[in-house]
Amino acid sequence: MSMERILDLYERVVSISCDHRNTGWISPLLLAADAALCALIIWKVPCKLLSSSKLYAPGSSTLNSALFFQKNDTEIDWTTYMEQVSLYLSGERDYTRIKGATGPLVYPAAHVYVYSALHWITDEGKNIVLAQVLFGGLYLGVLSVVMACYRMCKVRL
Repeated sequence: MSMERILDLYERVVSISCDHRNTGWISPLLLAADAALCALIIWKVPCKLLSSSKLYAPGSSTLNSALFFQKNDTEIDWTTYMEQVSLYLSGERDYTRIKGATGPLVYPAAHVYVYSALHWITDEGKNIVLAQVLFGGLYLGVLSVVMACYRMCKVRL
């Protein structure tokens, strides 16, 4: 391809994506792409808290084992949040005494309530894959609402 054809193609793509009339079909495509990426991350990026890659993802056990021992990790303060929620659920209400592995509880009560529900839903925080799926669903839901707002306001994506 010549540079002129590449620039022409680029200009067409930008033109299509900047026209608010196209959000009706572009938004679902972007949402589907995000859903696929969420699923890929949940499936292939391991969490160190999982005791076995076979419990984590279906497919090639060799590939999963190789991915399991990489330095990538999706556990970002999950353990701390579950420790803090456990203290709250056991009756502690003094914020200065609610602490986890990475420090004290610094989030408001709504955070504690939401993670208390997650603590219950995920078997005291042990079912991390379920938590990841729930967070992925929440992300996709929020993204859908934002895209709907953009479409209603005729804003380009």
